Amino acid sequence: MSTLSTMFLSLLNHVCAVVLAICVGTSAVTQAASVSLPSYPLAVKHPYLSAWLPGNQAPNVAASQPQFWAGQSLNWPVLARINGQAYSLFGVPDAVSGIVAATTQSVSYTSSHTYFRLLAGAAEITLDFFSPVLPKAEDYVRQSLPYSYLTVSVVSTNGKTLSVQVLSGIDQTWTAQGGASQLNFTSSGSAEYFQFHNRSEIKFTEANDMATYGTVVFATSAGAGLTSTCGAASTVYSTFVKTGALTQSRTCSGESLAAFASNLGKIAGAAKNFTFAVGFDRTDAIDYLGQTQTGYYRSQWPTISGAVQYFLKDYSNALAQSFAFDNEIRSKSEAVSTAFGTQYADIVEASVRQTFGALELTVPASDLSATPSVFLKEISSDGNVNTIDLIFQSWPVFVSLNPDYIRFLLEPVLSYSGLPSSQGWPQSWVIHDIGTRKPENVP
Repeated sequence: MSTLSTMFLSLLNHVCAVVLAICVGTSAVTQAASVSLPSYPLAVKHPYLSAWLPGNQAPNVAASQPQFWAGQSLNWPVLARINGQAYSLFGVPDAVSGIVAATTQSVSYTSSHTYFRLLAGAAEITLDFFSPVLPKAEDYVRQSLPYSYLTVSVVSTNGKTLSVQVLSGIDQTWTAQGGASQLNFTSSGSAEYFQFHNRSEIKFTEANDMATYGTVVFATSAGAGLTSTCGAASTVYSTFVKTGALTQSRTCSGESLAAFASNLGKIAGAAKNFTFAVGFDRTDAIDYLGQTQTGYYRSQWPTISGAVQYFLKDYSNALAQSFAFDNEIRSKSEAVSTAFGTQYADIVEASVRQTFGALELTVPASDLSATPSVFLKEISSDGNVNTIDLIFQSWPVFVSLNPDYIRFLLEPVLSYSGLPSSQGWPQSWVIHDIGTRKPENVP
């Protein structure tokens, strides 16, 4: 991932400043970039919800192994059952009895989406990994939601009727807890979701840059044809292969695979799709100068249940906004030059989610109505927070989309630097980052 960071941010620093006003419109969706990337963003909504696919695995996504930004493997299998035959679509690296690997046809991306198009028998299947980027001031609360979408779309390649079921799941690899997290299922209103959570968590702790506190959530909308279970991955796969559904189990261990399966029914003409959501919720997000910061979204949705239900219901609206946003990013970037505009647009599109996926919009837990702050964790590098040189490198993105992010990023640095030297930064030069030590440990 360090190659990704170096390439994108250094190039942006030199050329992105020529585009200083990307104003999102409502024009039709433009093409997605298909240039090869060092890593493809999957679920990237904050530094601890940061799932990527290494570029060398893109030619065969059925057998791929997604990773956290620091390199840890994440289990996120996606399967489909077409006319009784099960196919691995994504993240199923080991041979599983009765499952055939789908063939990767193309990989592409926009500023908000990563698309994998596969062939599975007579079905063309598109996996859309969608992390909304909503930079406008009126969307700060929505942008701060710590969730990302995965939509599986299926269409017949020959016009003949298909019977289709799809499955996806996650496990404790997303928690950095090594099985210490408990797994529970909740049905609340319009949503169903699994939660990985360690009741003995230690707040504000990490293991190799992964958060070891908070709640990992895997969710979808309740409805007909939906089944769910938790259990050994081999058992989940076997049941799905045989029946296209899951046998309900609510007796979960921390090492279980939490999975949903949906019966899409008969498909002959128009494509049908199904959407999953993955999230990483931390009530106590950041300890800043001894004051707990929480996600800005809690000012509207103080519970996981409320946030998950809103996020799933907001899918259609977020999708429409993303098409307009992505099209404007692409068209404005291409317009920079007739000679290199296409290549420049590829770089810009690949940089947007990496930039916003490194951020968290927070407010003090004691004052949810406060003006938000932005904390930037140096993903693809050493994990430092609000690093000054990285803020400078990301300026072209924020100047183009919303300059207020620059102020939100610098305010925590300036507030810390303005404290008396016994409490804050004792030097006469600006601090490099604010995340490597607590104020009381500063010499």
